[in-house]
Amino acid sequence: MWKTSERASDAAEALGLTANRLKAMGLIDKIINEPLGGAHRDPKQMCALVKRALADTLRQFQGMKTKELLANRHEKLMSYGKFKETRVSE
Repeated sequence: MWKTSERASDAAEALGLTANRLKAMGLIDKIINEPLGGAHRDPKQMCALVKRALADTLRQFQGMKTKELLANRHEKLMSYGKFKETRVSE
């Protein structure tokens, strides 16, 4: 877009590739906040946060039958790219 990585955050914002926007659109399920200063500054803390998020998510699926899990996953994937058509009043 701007042919420089220095404007990557601007490009992400312009394209709507922010975590909050992707969550609002249903393309991601959860946002895992980074430790203060970023994940690279505290990788152990970041790993603990990811581990907790994964454990919480896995608990949601405990006891779910494989067919139900696959059906839910298929439904979610098929919902990607759908949009609502609106009519403009004349």
